[in-house]
Amino acid sequence: MRYLLIGNLILWAQSLTEAELALTRENYDRVLTLTDQIISAKPKELYAYYLKGQAYIGQYRQTEEDDPRRALLLRQARETFAAASAKNPKFPYAYIGLGEVELLEKNPEAAKAVLSKAEEYGTTEVKALIETARVYTLLGGKFGLDKADLLLRKANTKDPNNPTILRGLGDLWMRQGVVELAIDSYQKAVSTEPNNPENYFKLGQAYAKAKSYKEAGEAFRKVIEIDPSFAPAYRELGEIFFLAQRYQQAKENYQKYVTLRPELPARVRYATFLFFSKDYKAAIEEIRKVFQDTFSLTLQRLLGYSLTEDGQYEAAARELSNFLERQNPKFIIAKDYLYYAKALDKSGNDSLAILYYRKAVEKDSTLMTDAYTEMANALNTLGRYREAAEALEKVAEKSSSLTTYYSLGRVYYKLGQTEKDTTYYHKAIRAFNYVKEKKPDLLPVYTELGRCHAMLDPESTEGLAKPYYEKVIELGAGDPAKFRSDLIEAYSYLGYYYYNKENYERSYEAYTKLQELDPQNQQASQALPFLREKVKKK
Repeated sequence: MRYLLIGNLILWAQSLTEAELALTRENYDRVLTLTDQIISAKPKELYAYYLKGQAYIGQYRQTEEDDPRRALLLRQARETFAAASAKNPKFPYAYIGLGEVELLEKNPEAAKAVLSKAEEYGTTEVKALIETARVYTLLGGKFGLDKADLLLRKANTKDPNNPTILRGLGDLWMRQGVVELAIDSYQKAVSTEPNNPENYFKLGQAYAKAKSYKEAGEAFRKVIEIDPSFAPAYRELGEIFFLAQRYQQAKENYQKYVTLRPELPARVRYATFLFFSKDYKAAIEEIRKVFQDTFSLTLQRLLGYSLTEDGQYEAAARELSNFLERQNPKFIIAKDYLYYAKALDKSGNDSLAILYYRKAVEKDSTLMTDAYTEMANALNTLGRYREAAEALEKVAEKSSSLTTYYSLGRVYYKLGQTEKDTTYYHKAIRAFNYVKEKKPDLLPVYTELGRCHAMLDPESTEGLAKPYYEKVIELGAGDPAKFRSDLIEAYSYLGYYYYNKENYERSYEAYTKLQELDPQNQQASQALPFLREKVKKK
């Protein structure tokens, strides 16, 4: 019987060690499985409660803010720590856990009060001192950082060669933004315990923070060399390759990460990576695979975004419509409205798209340039030119984009036509002149200027459009196929202008060029026989 008891104790100790290891590897499902087994067999093993609560916190941290399950995870963590405290009111880890929960719930004063109990009951235990210091580091501010420093020094007097203390000091420096000293602490931890992958993982994160990506990559590869199952290292290595724009290697590491951690948070992160690396088809495929097993509002949003970017506008509009119906309004962001508006716009639902473009800007004014530009296009399609002009005018106040001014010029031109008001042609000319001054070799802007001036001189008596159409011919001569429509318009104008001026030779030349570009052109066909006779008589 005694041997059986000893055997069980060894097994429980091994399970606790395995659960601790799984926690550092972010394998939270495994931690929960192991701790549930331990607590079921030995309800008084209070440290198992602490590890279980930390697993819930880990899942909480990896869950998107707008995920409704997030609040449940934090509640489960609180209940688990409270259960340990109920069994032993002087168990320090219960208060460490509860302090972290208070911190995550943005109750810093409550966190301080609970952590003071952790200090009181854990003052003789190095591990408890280090963990309390960790939460004080997260608390930050002068009070939190001073407390963390004090507790780590106290731990160091008790166990001077403990690499966990060095990692804690590194975390403390990182929290203060002193990355060089954090790197120094983590390097000391590596020297003290060279076969512990956690030391290299922390070192890699610090190097990444310092933008020393080569050194960060080497540290993360060392983690994998020591422990190929250390999933977070593949994720971080994927991030490094992504920043280096080595997207294939980034993708390979993220795939390995998801293979080792097929839980939802990891797959959300992988799909997000695919989206930001502009591999929209792969993101869509990954999200749809996830949806075969489970559902995530975050991924439904990302699916809508990816479908929009991939040009699958009708499907995108459906997904984003469902997302907006399901999502808590306080978690809807401006980009949700913007992507939904784009999907509606491109799938032909212009009127509803305009509504959501406006909603996007109301929620985040920094999106005005993108949203109002797209909204102006939709309004233009609907023939609502005044509103389109108003939208582009607002964009022009914030942006000096030539595209904005070019679009504004075209809308003003249409307003001049529909409103029969020459004021708009002058506004169009000002917009097009802005583009011309910035890019004097842009041929289409001279065509637009020619049109505007022609409308101010409908009989072509003053030849207001003449210099602009001549510039079209000058710039288009090198590539007549590319600028065929512009050249046709230019020669058509000049042919008519010179005809009115009775300069039949120049008119004949212009109409001849017009016919070469457009053999079926009726204007040229009608004018050339008459002009030919006039030129012959001379």
